[in-house]
Amino acid sequence: MTDIANSESALDAAARSAGQRSGAIMAARVAFLALFLALWQGAVEMGFANAAFISTPASVARSLWLLFAQGEVLPDLGTTLLEIAIAFVLSVIFGIASAVVLDRNDWLNRVLSPFLTAFNSMPRIALGPLFVLWFGIGIASKVVLAFSLGYFIMLLSTLGGLKNVDRDLLLMSRLFGASEFRLFRHVRLPWALPGIFAGLKLTLIYCSAGAVIGEMIAAKSGLGLLLQTFSGRFDVAGVMALILIVAFLVMTLTSLMDFSERRLLLWSRGSTDVPG
Repeated sequence: MTDIANSESALDAAARSAGQRSGAIMAARVAFLALFLALWQGAVEMGFANAAFISTPASVARSLWLLFAQGEVLPDLGTTLLEIAIAFVLSVIFGIASAVVLDRNDWLNRVLSPFLTAFNSMPRIALGPLFVLWFGIGIASKVVLAFSLGYFIMLLSTLGGLKNVDRDLLLMSRLFGASEFRLFRHVRLPWALPGIFAGLKLTLIYCSAGAVIGEMIAAKSGLGLLLQTFSGRFDVAGVMALILIVAFLVMTLTSLMDFSERRLLLWSRGSTDVPG
């Protein structure tokens, strides 16, 4: 009993220290960002770098302010968000569904595996102009390009999670009479959730990259089109401001996904962080 009480008190202390570490981590992030910006600005002012090539934090901040103050970026931001959202949802639905089918049908998995690998290895940037030719200059070609990146990540991460379920756990569940549906709902899916969430975050990142790259190839609107415009007039500060917008957008969406993951995977919290 004493050992159990000691273990519980150690876990409580670990939980409190985790909260304290979160504040320290946030402070460290702010300090790192401030140091990076100071070094960047200092390198330009001291002549170690040319502002014409890397701009300055002050110039980038000014470009960000002008983009939002003048409202120039809002329609393009809306277009890019729509493309990312559609591609992400399609990648998640078809990726998870395909993984479930391939996991339950080993013969089909063996047949399709080399073809999936071949399709996934194709350079999407080279295929971008073809997608524009096939699906037009609108959002459809950007969605297809982003989907072609996100789908395979979602498929492989989900399939990996489903294939790595503890076999002893499956055996015990079958011995207790669990049906295939119950096995999937209560064993396979919860076990695969960490891999699925890792795939969701990567899928979001690659769908965002695919949408912006597609817009840079040919588009009517979007952040990628703005990037091409600013690059064409050698507006380095504007280019970096747009890159920051894309990065902040993906960071925000990923943070929301991390929050959802923590809420859904409460059962696994602390499973590998037991204090010694």
